[in-house]
Amino acid sequence: MHLEINRYTKITAFVAGILLLTSCASTPIYQPAEVETRDVKIDEPLATPTPIETPNPDLATEALKVEDINSSRARYFEQQSQQSNQTTNRIDSALSSAEYYIQANDYRNAQQVALGLASARLDKVQYDRLRIINAYVAYAQGDDAGTLAELQPVLDYRPPTVEPVDDRLPSLPLEPRLSTQQVDALLLSSFSYQRQQDFDSAIDALIKREGALVGSARVETTRYIWQVINSLTPERRRSMIASSQRPLVRNRLEQSLGTQVGQAPQAPQQFAQWREDPNAQLKQSIASDWNAASPRSIAVLLPLTSRFGKAANAVLDGINYQHQQNTSPYRPELRVYDIGENPFLAKQYYSAAIQSGADFVIGPLGKDYANQVNSYGSAGTPTLLLGGDTQLAGGINRFNMGPEAEGYRVAERAWKDGHLSAALLVPEDPASQRSVNAFSQRWLEYGGKINKVITYSPKQYDHSVELKQLFDINQSRYRHSKLSGVLGFKPKFSPYLRSDIDFVFMIANNTTGRLVRPQINFFSGGRVPVYATSSIFNGIQDTVNNVDLDNTRFPVMPWVLKSINVAPYAGQLNMLFAMGSDAYAVTGNYQTLRNDFNAALNGNTGQISVDPYGEVVFQPVWARFVEGEAVAEDTFGVDISPIDAPNTDNQGRLQGKGNYNDSNWDKNQGQPRRRSGG
Repeated sequence: MHLEINRYTKITAFVAGILLLTSCASTPIYQPAEVETRDVKIDEPLATPTPIETPNPDLATEALKVEDINSSRARYFEQQSQQSNQTTNRIDSALSSAEYYIQANDYRNAQQVALGLASARLDKVQYDRLRIINAYVAYAQGDDAGTLAELQPVLDYRPPTVEPVDDRLPSLPLEPRLSTQQVDALLLSSFSYQRQQDFDSAIDALIKREGALVGSARVETTRYIWQVINSLTPERRRSMIASSQRPLVRNRLEQSLGTQVGQAPQAPQQFAQWREDPNAQLKQSIASDWNAASPRSIAVLLPLTSRFGKAANAVLDGINYQHQQNTSPYRPELRVYDIGENPFLAKQYYSAAIQSGADFVIGPLGKDYANQVNSYGSAGTPTLLLGGDTQLAGGINRFNMGPEAEGYRVAERAWKDGHLSAALLVPEDPASQRSVNAFSQRWLEYGGKINKVITYSPKQYDHSVELKQLFDINQSRYRHSKLSGVLGFKPKFSPYLRSDIDFVFMIANNTTGRLVRPQINFFSGGRVPVYATSSIFNGIQDTVNNVDLDNTRFPVMPWVLKSINVAPYAGQLNMLFAMGSDAYAVTGNYQTLRNDFNAALNGNTGQISVDPYGEVVFQPVWARFVEGEAVAEDTFGVDISPIDAPNTDNQGRLQGKGNYNDSNWDKNQGQPRRRSGG
């Protein structure tokens, strides 16, 4: 008898344990349905029935507002419905017409089309589509009760469950997939619940919708879940955690406390209108061309004899490298000014260069130097600063390789790759903090979510404490302890990996990254993508040591990949060389780039353009480590072919003279205050 009671108790405890573990989950375990493609079958192109007059026919589609396009499509399908002789086609076209009227916010016409189908014989899919159309009309009229009443039959329907094919698996029925119409109904129901202040039901509907989607559509819904949660005060969220009977809702609310979520402009769209890539605008590549409009006399301002001498000489080498390859009849005169150690003298050198006849100025290099010149103004002479962080004066442009650019770049790439929730691993230094601040600003502008920001010391070898915090491993151990108390024995333990981190943004140099990256793999099970800044790659293809960085994605200048076999220097100084060469190229094509913001040069830093504010924007290559080798993934059309032999005019420099990595470099070594060359 006692054995039977003990057996029953263990079974009950085991079931309770399963329920407890289930409450920790954040996503359904069944296979999501792919619903990016609508059930509407379109036999004709979505063209406007009659031409639309516009001053420029080539820009007709761009000139139309989204509402106008949807209205045109609605009228097209309405016409198709009236002309069709087949009942099914007539009904499908009418439903498509009403759906496009809804997207155009024309609810009156949508209702009229729907009323015309009141007596039609509809199949299950058509019936659900009609109910959703009617629900949208009711929602537009402020009738939330009517909206939910229309949607309930759609949401309640469940097709017959499917038994697993493999007899070795547990005999639990598979969760049926949601139909496209049910996914649509869940979104609209969440809108109505929010308007009724029933956020528990609203979030639950969105979580169900999220589980039925894949790809960018799922990302949009996940982002919107966090938008809804973030709109609630922390007190309201804690109250809902205590009262909600929905484990998945409680889980999301708990995760939201202490996180940052950006405010995106709109909710997910209905009827298969998903997010568009924010960086989809393509630049038009142009060939570098020195011509009659190019500057004839260029002044280069650099702090050659200063504590920034190494950096300044690397930039100067890049400028000279590009200048010596310029065989154009419009090749300019090049004058180099050593502006020394004192940033406050930069304005005087700038003024002297202009008085000496310079019609373009490159530099100065460095934030303090550049800000001084920017405060002085351009005096009508086009100028390309190499650094600085103040608002640009008229006629002043800026080419900046600051840490902020790295943060923006990683945010743009991760968003383009379809991620939403970020965890940040950041060293304790000012430059890294500037990168992470820029990343956070851009990420939240996109509507992304920052789950965790953990700082670490690069001087340490063991980062397990920080990574346990990042992945909530200690919380997982706490849950295991609670579960053991419920069961009365200790079940086999595997740390619970939080499922609300889409990727990790790791800021580390090459040496530190080789220590941190394997530990991230260990604590995340190797499943979480990792993005890094360009400092993760020092420009040396060290496959033996860099294998620990495998699958880490990072931006890299094309020159760093091209010059691996010939550059006598690496790391930041090699990138400054590329910056100098591209500053020279921008100077020669300045008028074209300033007059056409969509034009871009394929340079050594990447694809280079100038924005309306005078900032030079460079889009580097994206690469990742594969078996320890840095391999380019996305080149944006920029040439990354390795340079096997240097240009003869630069052979001495590129083969070893002036090696910036030499330990015996004399920081006080520099050139004369002024050098000139043609």
